[in-house]
Amino acid sequence: MKQFNSELFGIIQEPESVLELLAMIIGKSVGPKRYVKLWRGQGDIQWPINSGAYRRLLKEKGKVTEREIVNYEELLLDRARHKGYGFTDGMVLSDMELLARLQHHGAATRLVDFSKNSMVALWFCVNSLPSKTGLLLGFDTNQVGGNGEGVYDTFKSYSDAIGELSEYDHPMFIESPVVSKRIAAQHGVFLFSDVSNKKTGSLKIPEEGLNLFIVISPELKIQTRKVLIETFDIRTETLFPDLDGFSIANSVDENPKEVYRW
Repeated sequence: MKQFNSELFGIIQEPESVLELLAMIIGKSVGPKRYVKLWRGQGDIQWPINSGAYRRLLKEKGKVTEREIVNYEELLLDRARHKGYGFTDGMVLSDMELLARLQHHGAATRLVDFSKNSMVALWFCVNSLPSKTGLLLGFDTNQVGGNGEGVYDTFKSYSDAIGELSEYDHPMFIESPVVSKRIAAQHGVFLFSDVSNKKTGSLKIPEEGLNLFIVISPELKIQTRKVLIETFDIRTETLFPDLDGFSIANSVDENPKEVYRW
């Protein structure tokens, strides 16, 4: 298999066909030992793994500190509660529930989007920037802390969630409650950490070698996108099963033929 020398992530493997790619994704899952990863896809391998909050503050500053992220998010939470967004279905959201909800709706937070479904993450890689080389990242679940899958009440407050982040060299995991069809369709979860100053990005990525970095060339993007649509029914309309997603799938920039699989 070809190798790709990435400026940010070092020398990583570059599959040359969809079958090679799927073999890498499946990996050791066919063996007796547990092999579970959280997945993230991005259209350009030159992008560091930065949170939205980090990117937003970086536009104003040459360097972003953890204290600045905390100040930003505390103010964001206060403003959101003042607007009444801290309530849903008659319930008061915790700080992290509210932060996750804001993230799902497009706000910039320290939370970094991942998916439990590799095919979903792969779609976000191949459906973006077709002329660029992309990245599929598989983050080994043995290298994350925080909540377990399906558990959401470990972090009682924002200060509880971020108070000891500097003591860990790995990110924390949270899975928000399924409050929309979109979250369910995308198998969405989040990772977060205090600010990392490594070139790989603001999210802490352990260096033990359990994580999987896969290069997706522009040519492989085209092939894989077709397979995802025709074989796995992964496409804009199925990943965004709401009015916004339906409208995007039928917008001027989308191929009308892709509204239907056949």
